[in-house]
Amino acid sequence: MKNFDQFVNEKFEYATSLINGKKSHSTFQGKTSNMNEFIKHIKDLPTTLESIQIPVETSSFSPKREKFKGPISSSDKNKIVKIIKDMTKKFKENGDKVDEYSISSYYGVLSKEKEVNDPIYISFSTKALRDFGDYMSSGKGGSLD
Repeated sequence: MKNFDQFVNEKFEYATSLINGKKSHSTFQGKTSNMNEFIKHIKDLPTTLESIQIPVETSSFSPKREKFKGPISSSDKNKIVKIIKDMTKKFKENGDKVDEYSISSYYGVLSKEKEVNDPIYISFSTKALRDFGDYMSSGKGGSLD
């Protein structure tokens, strides 16, 4: 039996955007705090995607990424799942637990996603990564140019 926190954290929040005043909902883009829920969505990604990029380092600035070019096979998805598990473990070993996993398109949320061929990327969110982003965007770290 699942406890309340496990039940609440199983949801996947689908991405939305406003296009010409109309709200568009993604069929696959979004985020969750639950790794197992995220993995389910990875396994259900469209095979027609142009590419998928995923970080393979825990660095705060421009981490090295692995790119899987489409069509995306089940073998590719299995490799991506392994990277997700490995990265979650690496972040935890560094004392910085992953608290959000996300799937995003470089083109944003489109209104028609039947034959999705966008390049997408996977990202991990942690407290340290957010703190670094806040620090850099505040200007305290110098110019971003």
